[in-house]
Amino acid sequence: MLNEMVASQIRHYRTAKKMTLADLSRTSEIDDTYLGRVERNEINITLNTLEKIIKGLQMTPAQFFGFLELESDNPELVKIVDLIQKSPNKEKLTSIAKEIVKLSEP
Repeated sequence: MLNEMVASQIRHYRTAKKMTLADLSRTSEIDDTYLGRVERNEINITLNTLEKIIKGLQMTPAQFFGFLELESDNPELVKIVDLIQKSPNKEKLTSIAKEIVKLSEP
């Protein structure tokens, strides 16, 4: 389960930063074919490799693993976020979620 979450987060952060696999390959110094297999959760990676990927994404480990805090706090919210991330309507759903947040602010 953790492998799947890490693989999903790598892809999420890479695409959110509008990076291609080739871009991440250059910044992390890891082969792009290998990175693709990591994102598809086809292989297990070492902590050293994960550290290179996180640095390649220009993130800190705390930023990268922030999703773990969310999971422990509210499993339903994690499920909703996961559904949004996997949806073909991701942009529209994200926009709706942002509007809901605005409405809930004082």
